[in-house]
Amino acid sequence: MGEFENIMLVFGYVIIALYSIMIIYAITGWKKLKVKDEKQPWLGVSILIAARNETENIETIIKDIFNQNYDAQLFELIVIDDNSEDDTLEKANNLKTEFSNLKVFSNSNETGKKSALQKGINEAQYGTIATVDADCRVPSEWLITMTSHWVENQTKMLLGPIVFEGNSTVLQQAQSMEMLAIMGLTGGFAAHQKPIMANGANLFFDKASFQQIGGYSNSTNPSGDDVFTMLSFSEKWPESVEFVKHYESATLTKPEATFSSFWQQRKRWLSKRSAYSSLLVKGTAVITYLANVAAFVSLIAIIAAFGSTLAGKIMWILFIKTLADLVLTRTVSRDLQPHCGIANILMTEIFVSVYVTFLGIFGNTRNYVWKGRNIKVNG
Repeated sequence: MGEFENIMLVFGYVIIALYSIMIIYAITGWKKLKVKDEKQPWLGVSILIAARNETENIETIIKDIFNQNYDAQLFELIVIDDNSEDDTLEKANNLKTEFSNLKVFSNSNETGKKSALQKGINEAQYGTIATVDADCRVPSEWLITMTSHWVENQTKMLLGPIVFEGNSTVLQQAQSMEMLAIMGLTGGFAAHQKPIMANGANLFFDKASFQQIGGYSNSTNPSGDDVFTMLSFSEKWPESVEFVKHYESATLTKPEATFSSFWQQRKRWLSKRSAYSSLLVKGTAVITYLANVAAFVSLIAIIAAFGSTLAGKIMWILFIKTLADLVLTRTVSRDLQPHCGIANILMTEIFVSVYVTFLGIFGNTRNYVWKGRNIKVNG
């Protein structure tokens, strides 16, 4: 084995060691998270849905919200239409006669999810804001479970779990397993008061505190209404951001149906990377990327050098990363309750390592397509 191979092997071992430490840190944090007993409804909540071209989903999510096991006098739903090109706005308006706590607005003078949500926040009557995506489903205990974890005069933001459902294809199953790992990192780091991720499909925050940090103006990125806001909360009020790991607090959504839409979604997620100021967020992102590259390269090298001494040494890189991901995913699945077969995790390991490697190389994260719009990220 030559000097170059030795250097690359050592580099791979170091990356996988750092990645394993990160995963262990997340798992220990996840196990620290406490599930609180449900309280009687007490917190007033304004639930916001920014919707664009959601004609197939808008009626379902509105009815889910009003099917909550919660005092109807303590919450409202505000739907803000983000210049839909279909009848999303009309369908939402038609339900106002059925649900008195439903408000519907058109954001025709502005564009983008952040602008739509800001309009909803301006119209909100309660001091706690919740955001949900229009293509989600929420169980009837969602609102009472989330608010039961809100501690008055302490909590500034609650991060809720996301679970994928309807996993009928290999692509969708892989996304579902990957989301479990993402939830593990989100909840695990938050438990250590070091939150690194958030998802606007299930997010609660204090309205007054949101205004104190400057609202969505804390980032010029078209995306990131969730993670940049969360990081601002965490920086200004350490220990104020918490994760709820109860399965009844999870919002349910469908994974992307095609690889094209999946690729655009991941480009959108990756487009935020240049705007992160947190060294922890950047560091974990770099370690995760390099660990996936190491796993992908190891897989190719093992096939190419199968049976050799080198292949045996390289195999440890792939084995350790797979084992770390398996333990994390299985740990999270026990609390969020989706099916989590080992075969699915092994399949996901290969899929994620390949797509992450190529996304980092070929993904033009300055431009992506989302909700029928061509988005360009400046800076």
